[in-house]
This record gives sequence, structure tokens and C-alpha cells, in this order.
Amino acid sequence: MNIFADSDKQKQSVLIVDDMPENRLLLSSQLRMEGYEILQAGGGQEGMDMARERNPDIILLDVMMPDINGFEVCQQLKQDPDTQLIPVIMVTALRDVQYRIEGIEAGADEFLSRPHVREELLVRVRTLIRLKRARVNLEEERNRLQLLYEISRAISTQLNLESMMATIIAQTQAAVGATKGNIMLLDENGMVNHKFLIRAGQPLEVSDSVTRAVMSRGLGGWLAQNKRGDIIEDIREDGRWVMLPDAPDEKGSALGIPLSSPNRVVGVLILNHPRIGYFNKDHLSLLETVGAAVTTAIENAHLFNEINEERQKLNAILTQSSDAVITTDEEWNISLVNQAAERLFEIKAEEVVDRAILDVTQLAFLGGMLASASENMPPQEVNIPNNKTLYVTLSPIREVGYAAVMQDVTEFKRMEQLRLQQERREKQILKETFSRYMGPRLVDHVLSHEPGLMAKRERRWAVVMFADLRNWTGGMISKVEPGEAINQLNEFFTQMMEIALDHDGTVFELTADEILVGFNAPFDQPNATELALRTAVTMQQQFNQLRQGWYERAGTRLGLGIGIDQGNIVMGNVGAESRLSFRMVGEAMNTAHRLVELAGDGQIIVSESIHKGFEADGTLKRFNTPITFTIMGGVSLKGIAAPQNLYVTQIERPPLD
Repeated sequence: MNIFADSDKQKQSVLIVDDMPENRLLLSSQLRMEGYEILQAGGGQEGMDMARERNPDIILLDVMMPDINGFEVCQQLKQDPDTQLIPVIMVTALRDVQYRIEGIEAGADEFLSRPHVREELLVRVRTLIRLKRARVNLEEERNRLQLLYEISRAISTQLNLESMMATIIAQTQAAVGATKGNIMLLDENGMVNHKFLIRAGQPLEVSDSVTRAVMSRGLGGWLAQNKRGDIIEDIREDGRWVMLPDAPDEKGSALGIPLSSPNRVVGVLILNHPRIGYFNKDHLSLLETVGAAVTTAIENAHLFNEINEERQKLNAILTQSSDAVITTDEEWNISLVNQAAERLFEIKAEEVVDRAILDVTQLAFLGGMLASASENMPPQEVNIPNNKTLYVTLSPIREVGYAAVMQDVTEFKRMEQLRLQQERREKQILKETFSRYMGPRLVDHVLSHEPGLMAKRERRWAVVMFADLRNWTGGMISKVEPGEAINQLNEFFTQMMEIALDHDGTVFELTADEILVGFNAPFDQPNATELALRTAVTMQQQFNQLRQGWYERAGTRLGLGIGIDQGNIVMGNVGAESRLSFRMVGEAMNTAHRLVELAGDGQIIVSESIHKGFEADGTLKRFNTPITFTIMGGVSLKGIAAPQNLYVTQIERPPLD
């Protein structure tokens, strides 16, 4: 494992995975202003590939994507050892608890509701990156200590030169991710007397000499002469690299150090990687530490000091962490308690260090986690007796013990619960509001895909339909009792609204004795003109029963006219602060209203553009009962200078008996 894979990244990187370019643009612009490096992926598969290739510090992941949804992407990333430590924030407009549960089960670290608040986004990104970096630092320190330990053990426990060199090369090669490594041992005259070479996936190769040019003008000779390590960014561009006959096309970068005792250089260690510019100063520092340990037994003491220094660095990280950190030995005896842990559990480090963790009441809950600890153990959420909720990451450290990193998320959980309650309240309010305009099927669609609809203000193409009672305000309203008049209006609006909703129309207004219905508004309906015509025909047909009942009950002779037009409208929440309603305004509404004023009982009058649409898409042929429109040529409409070609159809009216 390459323990310094990310050490050269100075700029924190954020991977945004979203199939909507505008969403990626919004998030990237806000984060780029804060100095983050932005990576973008337009789909789930591309996001997973980029995460594995670039290893970002954090991922902002959309849920609804066409190829692979966010839940599946998150689950696969969290199951991959190479990406499981990358924090994932799911950015979604889905507000149901079930979706959050699904995200938690997939391994998501956080949720961000869309539309999001910029400050909340920045806080969550910053917090999770800090937590990830703490974990990575802890893992790097653990692996580095482990490497030094393995090399020290190889030196102290192995007498066979080949076995010891093979172990050292394999360990250092794996530690920095090199694909080839070799150690050349030098005699008193600076000549190579042993060469040990390991290529990736191949056994150890041993030889007693090397090409003379390697030590006379190559990197090996340079290291021995200058007695310091160095990095070659591109071996094809550096004169110190000698191309050997067995690898004439070799390319990439190299890293080397001298193996020096107090008196002389006893050898050189060189590593290769096929990528140009792969090695960095951290790699060089590691090799210099290893070289000091490999050189002589005298340097074993120095190696021991290096290990102690690394342990002190690790302890410093743990002590200064804002998260609570507790470490134990392999027998679960407490070895370190940082200040954050002292405050969280109300304990004193000097009183609990060296005690068994199960004997400390406040920490006994960790016993069960220690019993099942493993290297790939995922973080766990734990509730402790003082009504606090902790996010616990437990890591076994081979030959050392265990480290528990605990983040107090009590307040976050409380805020999350309040947020979920608020979301449920908002959803119920939205549902009640939208139910006034559209049917249950469309309401569900809006809540799932258009939660911000009420705040939307947009211009769009819509089909507008007015249905108006004939002979009501000018005649019959004065001839029936008020109670009967109101009953008739209520029956009319109830039945007409049900018909509109059944045909996926949106009812924008119920005014006086007319109803306004919109199609292709507030969202796309490719068959909007056909839906409008079917709504109008059904209204006229079912109105027959209403008018017959009213006639029998009150002697009223009422009719129904309908007008339909299409065009650009502006849609949004309109009104005064104390009274807002979801409406549409535009020329298409004015024209449709003038058409309904022309329509007699049983008539449906449509504009020329609507009729052309019927002819173009074959709408009229799809009706079981033939619908025929006749032209009304040269009709002058109020407010429109040029005479219009209108089209009318008549729905049969049975006589009133």
C-alpha cells in the first residue's frame, strides 16, 4: 500500500457528481471561491471512475441520475477499500425519510437538501474533509510505523542476506508504490559486489556486478559520491540515468538514497515508477529513514529514535485533535486520552491511563466494539448513557493496539431531527396547497420532482381552456333561491374540476361561473392539446346530466361553452403578501377567454393554432366518437385587429323534459 499516495496534494479537492450541468455549476462556483479544486462528473459511472482515479477529499453526490443512482454509487464507493474513506454528501431534492434511510444504509456521511444554503454547504464540506484528513493522517502514521517495524524486524531476525534484502526492497517498494526496486551493495573500493532487484510481480533477481557506467556516471555513482538522496523526475531527461540493455525503452521517474555508515557508503537503494514526476519529498524522507536502519547494526539505535519520533507525531495528532481520541494497547489497557476525550467523558487522563477500558464506566461501551474490531470496520453511531450520540471510528493498529476517534454528533442529530420534522411539515403544506390545483397523481409528481414549484417564476408554452356557464349570471341566477344557486355552482365546479384533474389538467381558477384549466403548465406535457380537447369534450358530455338535474329541480335552463387557445404565459405565485395564489397570465389566456365568450351551449371553440395541432398529430382520429370542427372564418376578437379563423364543434344536447 502506498502510504504517501495523497501527500503531494496541497489543494483540497471536491468531486461533484451530478447529471445536471446547472447543479454542478452552482456547487462548483461556490466551492471554488473557497479555494477548493473542483472535479466534475456527469453521471454515476463516471463519478466512480473519477473517484478511484483522483481520490478526492470529498464527494458531493446527486441521487437521481439516469445511469446509476446516487445510492448505488455511494454503496459501491464505500465497499471499495480504495475509496471507502472519502466522505460522501448526498445532495438531493428528495425529502422523504425513506430516502435518507436508504442513503444512510448506502454509507452516506451527510445529506444536503436542494435548494441548499451556501453556508451550510461550506460548513459540511469543511467538517467532513477535516475528519477525513485526520483519519488519513492516522492511517499514514500507522502504516509508516508498521513499515519501520517490519524492516527493523527483518534486520534483527534474518541472517540470510538475500532474504533480508528482499524483505527491505519489497517493503519500501510497496510503501511508496514503486514498480521496481534494487539495492546495490558496495565494497571498500566503491565497486558493486551484490545487486538485488525486484520487479513488480516477479521474484528476486541477484547478481554480483552491474554495468560499469552505472557507478561511473549513473545515479548509483552520483548517490555514493554525493552521500545524499535525490529524485529524478524524468529518467529520459536526466543524464544520471543509464539505460541498460535489458530495459532500453524504460521510462518514468526514479528515487535513490545512499546507504551510509559513519565511515563509508555501503550501498545504494533505488526505486522506479513508470510515471513521470511520481516521487516526492515524503518518499525521499521515508527512504532515508529506511536507509539509516538498513546500513549497520549501529544505526538500529537511530532507527529506534525514528520510530519514537513517529509515535510522538502520532500522539501529537491525537492529542491536538478536536475529536475525542482514546488509544489502548492490545490488551485494551488505556494508553492515551486526549483533551477532547477528557471533556466529553468528564474524566482525567492521569486517572485512567494504564487501566483496563472495561473498568472505566464512561468508556465501557467501547468493549463490545473492541471485541469485533477489524481493519475495514466501518464507523459506527453510538448512543452513550449521558444522552449523547457519538460517531465512532475504531482502528486496530497492528503490534500496537487500538485507536478510537469519536465525534460528538448529539447537536447535529438534534438539528437533523428538527430539520426532518420541518421537512415533513413543509411537505404536508405543499401537498395541501397543490391539491387545490391538480390531481393526486400530479401532486405526487410535484412533491418528488418539483418541490420548489411554488417559488418558481417562469415563462412557458401552455394550452389554456376556459369553461363558462351560459345563461347563468344574466338570467337564471335571479330566478332561483340563493341556496339552490349556490348548490348548482358547487355541483358544476365539483364535477368540472374532477374531469380536469382526471385528465391531468391544472385548475388555476374557479371564478364566478367559469373554470380556468391549464395544460403543459406547470410542467411539460407533450400531449397537452389532446388532453385539453378530451377534457372539454368530457365536460360537455357530462354537463348533459347536470343541466337535466337542475331543470328538474329548479326549472333552470343552463348551458356550457368552452374556449381553448395556446401560447406563451408567465406562471408564478401572484397576489398580495397576505393572499397569494398560483396563477398564469398571458395573451393565450385573453384569447381563450374571448373564445369562451363566443361559445354557445354545447360548443367548443378553438384557435387556428390549436386546430392545426389537432390535424398535425392526428388527435381527432383517436376519439371513439368522431369529433368534427367547422371553420368560423373572419371572426373579429376584442383587442385583436386582424380577423381570426376559429374552429367550432358542437356536442349534442338532449332536450330538457
